[in-house]
Amino acid sequence: MANSTTSTLDWRSDLALAYAIFRLTFGVNIMLRGIARIFILGLDNFSNGMIKQFAATWIGPGLISPFAHTIPIVETTIGAMIILGLGTRYALIIGGLLMTSLTFGTMFLGDFTLAWLQLTYAIAFFLLLACRSWNALSLDAMMSGSGAQESRSKVSV
Repeated sequence: MANSTTSTLDWRSDLALAYAIFRLTFGVNIMLRGIARIFILGLDNFSNGMIKQFAATWIGPGLISPFAHTIPIVETTIGAMIILGLGTRYALIIGGLLMTSLTFGTMFLGDFTLAWLQLTYAIAFFLLLACRSWNALSLDAMMSGSGAQESRSKVSV
């Protein structure tokens, strides 16, 4: 069951379309967060901001800086993969684990309001992963042949 497929779901179905729209919207959100942190704010500025946030904790710049420099790159990559529906399962797993690590830091700081926002992102990762069998309108489905086969069989009816 780990490798669920979309072989029984027509890409034109409401479930497939709803999943694709949610996946696309969520992917845009995640990817543009990363892009903004890289190209608008700048990786060093983003990292320095996180270092300042954690200054009163025992977690020093030596741990924060590499993590902060990595977050936007991971967000951009995961977002692009989710948008395309390419390696969707892996992108969602990695994204969910990223949210776990961000939530750990947020709870460590005692920022409970931000932790609730992060929980909503974790729920979105959960929903997309749990409902991945609806991912019929994606590069994953196209490369597995399930999306194209479904549309060919439906058209010939």
